[in-house]
Order: sequence, then C-alpha cells, then structure tokens
Amino acid sequence: MRLKELLPNFLIVHQEVPDNPIAFKSSDKREDDNKKVTVPELIKAKVPELTDGATGILYGLLVNGHLQTAYGSVRRFDNIDKVQYKRLIMKYPHGGEGTVDFVVKDKSTNKRRKVEKEYMPRNQPIFDGNLKRRYSYYSPDDPKLKSDDAKPMLIILHGLTGGSRESYVRAIVHEITTKYDFEACVFNARGCCYSAITTPLLYNGGWTNDIRYCVNDLRKRFPNRKFYMMGFSLGASIMTNYLGEESDRTKIECAISVSNPFDLYNSAYFINSTPMGSRFYSPALGHNLLRMVRNHLSVLEENPNFKAIIEQNLKKIRTVRQFDNLLTGPMFGYKNAEEYYKNASSYKRIPGIRTPFIALHAQDDPIVGGDLPINQIKSNPYTLLLETSIGGHVGWFKDRSGRRWYTEPLCRLLKAFHDEITVKGLKPDLENVELPSPNCEPIATTFPSK
Repeated sequence: MRLKELLPNFLIVHQEVPDNPIAFKSSDKREDDNKKVTVPELIKAKVPELTDGATGILYGLLVNGHLQTAYGSVRRFDNIDKVQYKRLIMKYPHGGEGTVDFVVKDKSTNKRRKVEKEYMPRNQPIFDGNLKRRYSYYSPDDPKLKSDDAKPMLIILHGLTGGSRESYVRAIVHEITTKYDFEACVFNARGCCYSAITTPLLYNGGWTNDIRYCVNDLRKRFPNRKFYMMGFSLGASIMTNYLGEESDRTKIECAISVSNPFDLYNSAYFINSTPMGSRFYSPALGHNLLRMVRNHLSVLEENPNFKAIIEQNLKKIRTVRQFDNLLTGPMFGYKNAEEYYKNASSYKRIPGIRTPFIALHAQDDPIVGGDLPINQIKSNPYTLLLETSIGGHVGWFKDRSGRRWYTEPLCRLLKAFHDEITVKGLKPDLENVELPSPNCEPIATTFPSK
C-alpha cells in the first residue's frame, strides 16, 4: 500500500457491472461479429479514470463527504465555467410554463442586444443585475430554435430547487460545449432558476410529464440531433423515472445519473438520521423549498386547498420531509410524503430502462446514503454503477477553485459513446442477454400515453 492511499482525500472507483452487459454491434451482417463493444469496455479504452480500481486525489481540505457537500453549497464559483444562456419558454399542453436554457457559444450576444430589441415573455421575470450578462430570452419564432444539423446535444436536469446557474451544471455544459463540440441545454423544473410558474403546480422526483414534453418538443426542433441526458440529485431521479417509463421508446442515446436518491423514502430517513443531516442539510433544503414557495405564493394560492395549507403551516415547516408531507404530496394527489416517496422512487423504474445508463455515486454521500439499488442495476444489461469511496453529494471537488473530478471523464465518456457507438450506427445486441420485465410499478402522476 502506498502512502497516498492512506490519505482521507484518496479516491477509489468501484464498478458494479451486470453479468452480461449489453453489447453494441453493427447491423451490417458483413461486419465482423466479434467487433462488439460494451460500455465497460468503452470506459476501459477511453476513460480510464472510471475503470474499476481507478484512483484519484480530491481537494485535501475537504476530507469527508460532509465537507465536499457543504463546499458546493457555500460557494457559487462564478469565476469559472462562465456560460451564456438563451431561454426558451415552453407552454405545457397539460398547463403551466417551463423553461429550457440553451448554451450560446456566440460571444457577440451582449453586443447585439444593444442593437436589437430584446424579446420579453409576458409571464416571466426580467433578467437584471448579474443575470442580464448571462441570460436572455429566445423569441418563439427565433430561427436558431430549429436546425437540421446532426450535432450531439446534452440535456441536463438539475437538483432540488437548482437550475442552469448551478456550478455543477455549468461545469458540465462548459466542458462539453467547448471541448467536445456538443450542443447543450438545461431543463429547469417549474419555478426554478428565476422562472415563474403560471399555474399552482411545482414538481417532484417522479414528475416526468414536463421532461417528456420537453424531449418531444426538442426532437421536433432538432430532428437529426442525437440526444444525451445527465441528471443531478433529484433531477437524476426524474431522469431515471422518465427513462424507465419510456423503456424501448427512448429518444436518448446514453444517460448519466449523478448522486441519485434512488430510494426517496430511505434518503428522507437517512438525511435526518445524522446530526449534520438533521441540523444542516434537511433544514437548508427545506429553506430553499420555502423560498421557492414564497417566490410563487400568489399563484400557488389560486388553489384554495394550497392556500389553507400555506397559511396554516408555512412558518412551521423546517425540513424537506415536512414540506413534502404538507405540500408536495397533497399537491400531486398523494396522501402524504411517505406515499409520494414510495411511489416515485426511481429504483422501481430501473428494470424498464432500455437506454445505456451510468450511475455515479459516492459512498460517503451524506444526503442519499449508501443504500443503492445494486441488484436492480446488475439485473439490467443496460445499466452500470460507478461508486467512488469519497466525493459527497454532487461534490468531488479537486481543488479550491471549484474544479470537479468527474467533469472531464463524464464528458469524455459521452463523446466516446457518440463517436464509437452512435455515429458508427452500432445497435444493441439483444440475442444473448436476458432483459428484466419493463412492466414497472406505474408512477401515479404520469399521464397515460396516447
């Protein structure tokens, strides 16, 4: 054993791989049948940092999962990974509005704004201060919102009450658009990232109707692009539920889940089972949820049921579980938080996934815990789990500046998948694998497919 392996910031990667992972091969029968590739093989060839037994060094002052997690909460890292966004307003046919932020590479955007009259949607807030330098709105008829190009596009789903401005999101979109020639956009959940709700409805970890509409809308706008997806924390939960529901109807080439609370019920228990969790994490997340409610109070109170609950309980809520018990659960037709957690937990949808799926998780995650759906992942040839010994919850900081260990390897993995599998037209070889039944427990809030 080397001395550095004894350091508390020494990282080790462990893979949980299905016994017979899905292989991709050419559909051309003239091709050599031995020229197959699996995701673990692709990682070994192109992304050695993610192979089983790979090691790394994280920031020396952040010696445990608590410090790694807290560091991302107390600092915004606005001086790195600077990204320019243009926002599309989506009007959901099932009611309300959502926002999608596209990464804009044109550095002359701010100069053009001074000449052009900037579009301002009727129901959304005006960007001011620092936001105005980084955000602007697309007009609905902007020609850049449609393209026949065949570029790969990454769709990102953020964590609880987050959005495109979060440092963990900017790290990925900046890396993949500047170094790997991907297009990228961030799907903002209702009421998040300086967006306004127009109906008395927010979102939850099993609410897949909005992301489904978003992906379908993007497919119409960009018919030739190959879509990739990455979800963080609660966004990873929504993404996993969505992919499991879509199953073999998937429009996503490959997906990466980061710090996913696969079992919402267990995660809710775990976060309150430690002194740090009960005194810091849960109240901090609860505070963020309450702030979101207060930002949209007038619209939420249009529903008389919510109005009564808000007036009677808003000042009493301190934790995420209390919030979900009083607001999230009833808002989506659940009796309470427990019923919501048990129905919307994304591990239940893993058997239905038919998209190459990689989950990244740190064993010292103080919010999700270490109880992971290893059996479900190993039973589905499409899925793979990467566990690191340290890293916290959406942390993995390498240094003081805010650089993250996973950013470059995950982007390189998506690029490698695109170049070596998608572009070459390789298809999953289903002859020699046994797939789990896709008939998963239905999510109570998902609209029936047409």
